[in-house]
Amino acid sequence: MQSSGQDRRIVIGVDLGGTNLRIAGITREGDVLHLRREETRADAGPKDLLERLVTGLLGVEEELTESGWEVLGASLGVPGVISRRRGVVESSPNLPGWKKIHLLRRLRRSVSLPLLLENDANAAVFGEYWAGAGKGKSTMVLLTLGTGVGGGIIIDGRLLRGADGMAGEIGHLTVEREGLPCPCGNRGCLERYASARGISGRYLDLCGGSAPGMPAEGSAEAAWVHSLAREGDRMALRAFREAGIYLGIAMAAIVNIVNPEAIIIGGGVLPAWDLFMPSAREEMMARAFQAPAESVELLPAALGDHAGFIGAAGLLWKEIPSAA
Repeated sequence: MQSSGQDRRIVIGVDLGGTNLRIAGITREGDVLHLRREETRADAGPKDLLERLVTGLLGVEEELTESGWEVLGASLGVPGVISRRRGVVESSPNLPGWKKIHLLRRLRRSVSLPLLLENDANAAVFGEYWAGAGKGKSTMVLLTLGTGVGGGIIIDGRLLRGADGMAGEIGHLTVEREGLPCPCGNRGCLERYASARGISGRYLDLCGGSAPGMPAEGSAEAAWVHSLAREGDRMALRAFREAGIYLGIAMAAIVNIVNPEAIIIGGGVLPAWDLFMPSAREEMMARAFQAPAESVELLPAALGDHAGFIGAAGLLWKEIPSAA
């Protein structure tokens, strides 16, 4: 039986990632209900993915309603260049064919809920700020070390989006002047050295270009290198230590520019925290101003792969006046 008052209000959070699509109901306290998860299968094209997105949204809405919840709206975190005001995905490297996709307009043909659109990295940092490792902080930075390196910045309790919504691209800070070329067009980006792909690539280089037994591609490569490091493989340990050094260079810049209370590290590389964080901390302390470097907390992310849809929902909760 549905109870009265705000206790039964809820919003839907969506994380439309390059690998997985996650949809769930999120309470005002950040609790997760009726989570649906499936492979994105982005290669099938925008039409197929949009149809499954609609099906998932309507399905979760129905489940929540039948459980006695009043659904106030849905908020979506999507990778790429996002026009929030127009509800358009301008481009998304992780979603083939997604260029100038009027996402919210298309969804409104089938979904009657109020809708909000946000960049996925921004959604993730807000999730950690609102309900994760950054809870209680007012100024913090999130770095996600996965296939690439994502980032997001909260300053004085406000999500930093920038003039065009592109703020927080920390993965593309230059950490090596004449470094490896990056698909973004730059050279020496943090992403090329501290991501899962960067770590496995460095291990391969250290082994002379050949590593029998290494998986063919994807995050499995870094997981395999991680397992070797746990067994004491010197080249694997060195690959993680060097990744930490480059991460420390970027963190020093963050400390000097943002002066955050905390830098939170998430993503698929997080289980190797003890292999890369000592060198990262040492490099940060050597390069950053002493006072802010000594005061900043370096924390592991708390929400895992839930950060995106929890944060997307949190941003919508923030826009509901009576939810304050």
